[in-house]
Amino acid sequence: MRFSVCLPATRPTSVAAAVRSIQAQTVRDWELLVVGQGDDGALRASVERVAEGDRRVRYLHVERPGSSRARTLALRVASAPLIAMTDDDCEARADWLAVLGQAFADDPALALIGGAMVAPPGAGRWPASCPEWIPAEAVYDPVASGRTAPRGWDWIGANFALRREAAEVVGDFDECLGAGGDFPAAGDTDYKLRMEAHGFKMRSTPRAVVDHTYGWRYGFKAVLRHQRNHARGNGALAAKLTLLGDRRGRDLLTVTVSECLSRWLLGRRAGRLPADLRVLAHFVAGYRQCIQHYGVGADGLLFRRPSATREDWRQASDVRPARASIR
Repeated sequence: MRFSVCLPATRPTSVAAAVRSIQAQTVRDWELLVVGQGDDGALRASVERVAEGDRRVRYLHVERPGSSRARTLALRVASAPLIAMTDDDCEARADWLAVLGQAFADDPALALIGGAMVAPPGAGRWPASCPEWIPAEAVYDPVASGRTAPRGWDWIGANFALRREAAEVVGDFDECLGAGGDFPAAGDTDYKLRMEAHGFKMRSTPRAVVDHTYGWRYGFKAVLRHQRNHARGNGALAAKLTLLGDRRGRDLLTVTVSECLSRWLLGRRAGRLPADLRVLAHFVAGYRQCIQHYGVGADGLLFRRPSATREDWRQASDVRPARASIR
């Protein structure tokens, strides 16, 4: 099976390693779409050097930064029946596309497959963080399961592949969500929920691996920025669900408030820093900002609107207990 690989890119220092990892795939029938964003002079030069005339590598550009904008452009330009995506701070293992391709071949009903992202050893500095995700070997069929995902199933934007037909149905990534967007996280989770809403069958596997080689963030500033972005994005996603009339948005807000306050109280007794209060503040800020200033269009994507009603603010402020949370 032929693949179009999408690589949203902003990092000139690590993008070459990501490109080389695709060139080293055991599957040879692919095209690589590197989508640079914003001021991209150094980035473009780095990609052109590593490509060295490899016509399978194409460089594309979007003026406004945003991983969701980059992914949408790749979806529109991709020519292969299977579209795989990873990030410019990752390196795909040599059998990455082979594992994904075999899984699609084994089950023609699968619309999407998500893999693992493995963090390398750190440099021993503190504070530091490096996101990692190792999913279970699991299949989620929203129709057959009544939208109950199996334990350990999930996927992330740094490592997944989907069929072109599914992408054409679900549509664009939400450019307001995700790295570089108004709310810099949760673009992949939003797309996952939209896949679920269409009833698409999805699989996760720990055997399709990308290494998060350049994913370590060192120092208070970098760690706190990552924490803030993640909380703001997830708060906005909860608000988007609320705007759509999906009670899971309010449920997620309620559960986040409860869990953060509980962890903070436990941490306070143990003498730990109040990180959970900071996460909660940014989550609620993202939720309120989205409720107040954004709407959801007929295409299922957020758009900024000029004003908000008093009812919008009441919904953002009035948090009631809930019995369920978003998956």
